[in-house]
Amino acid sequence: MKKLTKRNCYQFLSIIIFSGAILAVFTQNIFFGYALIFLGYYLLRKTDLEA
Repeated sequence: MKKLTKRNCYQFLSIIIFSGAILAVFTQNIFFGYALIFLGYYLLRKTDLEA
């Protein structure tokens, strides 16, 4: 089994956040959806800095 690193945790969390953002936009929660998109983008950028 692969060792779970901080970088992998950020990537997994950002995937979950982006999935929630897509669901929020489809259910007409536009503001909440965009807030999740920005949070997911921030986590992806943080992942790049961990490399």
